[in-house]
Amino acid sequence: MIQSPRETVAAATAEMAVLRALQVAGRRLLARRSRAVRGPLRTVPSWELHVHLPVGDTDLALLLRDAWVIPEAVGLPSTMIEALDQHVRILLAAGLGYHRDDLFKTLSRLPLEELVLPWDAPAGTDKAHAPSK
Repeated sequence: MIQSPRETVAAATAEMAVLRALQVAGRRLLARRSRAVRGPLRTVPSWELHVHLPVGDTDLALLLRDAWVIPEAVGLPSTMIEALDQHVRILLAAGLGYHRDDLFKTLSRLPLEELVLPWDAPAGTDKAHAPSK
């Protein structure tokens, strides 16, 4: 599915963004549980906790609050972030683990060749680099 170097880099960037969003959600999900629940899950990576703990549809906004600030800050297109957010919400709500092939299917629905990705931005523009905060 992923063929060109551009698609490969976009997929790697998307994968890191999705895993970070799942990590943010997992940490919040675990923090809301008792010590008796947290203890047995301490060896589970935070990006996989939603597979072991149920997530309600009403919890999604809270769990994913600020999960996309880094992809936004580095200039990923909003179209891509929206697709990744939807992908993550489905994984969380359904209790499904992350699989790269599923992400590739999500990315294959995007017009990657038409999107202006952060590394496409001309040097000297706001979108040419991550913020230096």
